[in-house]
Amino acid sequence: MGVSHLPVHHRNARQTARLQQIVIGSVICLAIYCFLLVPEKSLDSPRSTNPEAYQSRPQRQKESEEQNHRTLSPELLNNRFLTEDQCRSNFPGLLDQVDDEVAKGPFKLERSKSSLGPTILRIRDGQLYILSAARKSDLSRDMLAHRSATLHQIANALLTWPRSSSPSSSSSSYPDIPNTILFFNHHDDPLSHTLSYSRPVDPALLETKSGSVKRFFPIPHFSFYSWPLPFIGSLPRAARAITEIEASLPFAAKIPRAVWRGTTWFNNARAGRVRQNLVRAFGTAAGRPGMSVTAPKWADIETLEWSTPSQANKGGENAKKEEEEEEEDAKRAVRGGDNNGLGERNATNALPIEDFCRYKYIIHTEGVTYSGRFQFHNLCGSVVLSPPIAWMQHVTHLLKPAFSYALDPDAADTLDIPQTHLSSSSSSSSSSSYDSSSSSSPPHRRLTLRTLFSFSLKSQHQAPTPPKAPKGLPRHPIPLDSQSQPKSPASLLPYPSPWVNHAWPISYPPSTVANIIFVAPDWSDLEATIAWLESHPKIASSIARRQRELFSDSGGGYLSIAAETCYWRGLIRGWGKTARWDEKDFEDLGQGMAWEEFSLREVHK
Repeated sequence: MGVSHLPVHHRNARQTARLQQIVIGSVICLAIYCFLLVPEKSLDSPRSTNPEAYQSRPQRQKESEEQNHRTLSPELLNNRFLTEDQCRSNFPGLLDQVDDEVAKGPFKLERSKSSLGPTILRIRDGQLYILSAARKSDLSRDMLAHRSATLHQIANALLTWPRSSSPSSSSSSYPDIPNTILFFNHHDDPLSHTLSYSRPVDPALLETKSGSVKRFFPIPHFSFYSWPLPFIGSLPRAARAITEIEASLPFAAKIPRAVWRGTTWFNNARAGRVRQNLVRAFGTAAGRPGMSVTAPKWADIETLEWSTPSQANKGGENAKKEEEEEEEDAKRAVRGGDNNGLGERNATNALPIEDFCRYKYIIHTEGVTYSGRFQFHNLCGSVVLSPPIAWMQHVTHLLKPAFSYALDPDAADTLDIPQTHLSSSSSSSSSSSYDSSSSSSPPHRRLTLRTLFSFSLKSQHQAPTPPKAPKGLPRHPIPLDSQSQPKSPASLLPYPSPWVNHAWPISYPPSTVANIIFVAPDWSDLEATIAWLESHPKIASSIARRQRELFSDSGGGYLSIAAETCYWRGLIRGWGKTARWDEKDFEDLGQGMAWEEFSLREVHK
């Protein structure tokens, strides 16, 4: 009896073994598929919870990375007449922030009760009309210049809008241009449901108190048209000057110092005294009144000394009083001071904006919100060091930061080492220096092919232990005046803060991907980061190169004339798809004033 059942038993054993082989083989094939075809970011880290974040778009990120290695022709980069398909093909990812807003669906326009804005515009049959605008007497000279420059940009985008080649039943000559009402905010602080110069990334600022989602539409900076300061001019002018500098000044020959110029009172209340602390800690004598501490050799950091009448009264004996006078001088200069012409304001120690590119390192600080100088610095083949960006301009989402805490002090200065991980900022320590003893350094999230094989063959149900994280750079509390003593390490400001984890969840490999360095906002690791870059010149040079290759006319051209015009038209299309309004709410504004007439009144009345 037993002999008669033996063949069946053997058959069952063979079938079981074969089934196990099939299962194992299928799991291996699935692992290979996931490794080769699933977007890399889905293996590297959790997706951002921010639906607006560019990092949540791995496919478009890949396209943008491929674009970084392409050099577009000067003819294309200066072409204001590109079609939508040409714009998206040549500048992938440019309109991601607009597309994210469109994906959220329609919103309704509600008029503000304030007479100071926002400016209400109407586009009808391809023409721009001004329905409502703050009076000239209610605005500073700078505000008027900024508003006028942006309206010129919108008018130029409409004027150069390509005509449709396909027949249309519409009576308009421009059937592709939406007839819409626009709200434009020319102030630094972005307003929800308006075209603003930036948008916040802090989740606390993305919703109203009632929980409704705010809608932000970042627009290109007014300096694309003109910024009437003698040391700036316009972004296209600066781009040409920077190209001349970069063509004759390789990274190794640049000034080995970190440069900053600015007005210290421009700070956001949520960020604290970032600018003042930078100057007090590392500024030169001119920027640190009353200080006896010698500025470090690597720093060229100064407060702008505006040429105003009260400037001559400074004596240097009372540091606090001089700081207050400096603030008043700066405010007077920004308002226009006692001068009458736009070109008369200047700062005695200002650098032409293109000359920042002569330095290896540029320190960036945001202002009340964004900083208008940032995109000028993006054109340089220099390493930009900044606290994590809190206010996103129209192309800021293209940045790929390497966080200072993720820099490995023991890393070799080579670009050939394969990067097998990306660091997640959300896993980093929030209060102490990163050193070899730290148990909370950011883990590496990438699952390698070998790991996937091991996971499949061993039928494990948990992720493998990640490789050991780099030690990171040390943070040291910095004295802010000659009498103070450094605080204990436990009192270091938490870094990164929760909003940084939300907005910038990835620290990119500095040798292969990163195009900017994010440092601690209290500047506690700035000196260590500069030292790391100086000891890793190849990596530093590659970070600088990738930034310039992305933004300049010598590479991807995301700050070119063509890209700016492409963005404006994409923005107007997106706004036209989502903005809704009741016509009766705007009846009292009439048909509006044609832009051409309004522009002349702005200048001559």
